[in-house]
Amino acid sequence: QVQRVMPNDSFYFSIVRDPGTLGESAFSYFRAAAPAFRRSPSLDAFLASPSRFFRPGIRGNHYARNLQWFDFGLPEPVDPRRIPGILEELERVFPLVLLAERFDESLVLLRHRLCWPRRAVDLFPHNSRGDKPQNPDPEGRRRRLRAWNSLDWALYSHFNRSFWRHAREFGMERLGKEVEELRR
Repeated sequence: QVQRVMPNDSFYFSIVRDPGTLGESAFSYFRAAAPAFRRSPSLDAFLASPSRFFRPGIRGNHYARNLQWFDFGLPEPVDPRRIPGILEELERVFPLVLLAERFDESLVLLRHRLCWPRRAVDLFPHNSRGDKPQNPDPEGRRRRLRAWNSLDWALYSHFNRSFWRHAREFGMERLGKEVEELRR
């Protein structure tokens, strides 16, 4: 829809986050909006048996599974054989996709792609969840979240690879120096 009103030479970028951590935030943030989350006593209970709580097509449940895939407007369900082609096409539309986990590096690459001067970008933390509850098995939870959000994991993995390709083309040493400067 955006492309219909923007000039043909517009530069589109976006940001993705590892579904292994995004899922925790989504559960907390969208608990009231997603019936699948509301019905579950905890995230771990949900992940132990997602099909017990999740029903596709119910209003609000798009927050509970493959949220980023949905936000990009990608088709679901999708034949797994089509996923690489879908992601390649998406990368043509979004030639730069930032990584939430590497936000500082992302800002440096974005600044250069947009030809902005150094003073045009600043950085400060905002809207973070702060102290998170302790989880005895954080890696296990991340694996379960990635498996449950498999389309988001494919999306994130694709753009993680493309991000680091952009970083290498930019120059890793140069990127490191500019990140240090941005943080100062």
